[in-house]
Amino acid sequence: MRKVFTKLKILKTKHILCKAWINGKKAKLLIDTGATNSCIHSDLQDYFELQKYGEPFLASGASEGKMEAIMTLNCNIKLGRNYKGKQAFVLLDLSHVNDTLNTQGVEKIDGVIGADFLKENNTIIDYGQSKLFLQLESF
Repeated sequence: MRKVFTKLKILKTKHILCKAWINGKKAKLLIDTGATNSCIHSDLQDYFELQKYGEPFLASGASEGKMEAIMTLNCNIKLGRNYKGKQAFVLLDLSHVNDTLNTQGVEKIDGVIGADFLKENNTIIDYGQSKLFLQLESF
């Protein structure tokens, strides 16, 4: 195991933003310790070349109640300069999240890094240094 970090941006709303690459494409992802699963805005499925997996299901959102969602197959994810490996996402309509961020003058996000990723990688969020530390199994 190797501990690495990536820089975070603390937004004026106090949300935490992480720059990443998904299948080689730039992504802006919120870090959300309260989100059970990592997710990507469903409108970006083609942009990130994500393949759906399984049947649609109803997912609970923080403010929108139940929404239709579907899992993706594992894809490549890279945080900062550090290659993480594979990650499956939930495809979910995040328009309501972006609408809320927009009303507060904050840029749109492409998705959310949730507890599934954070726990799997034994992550530590260091607010003072604005860094996300994680463990990589291999490079």
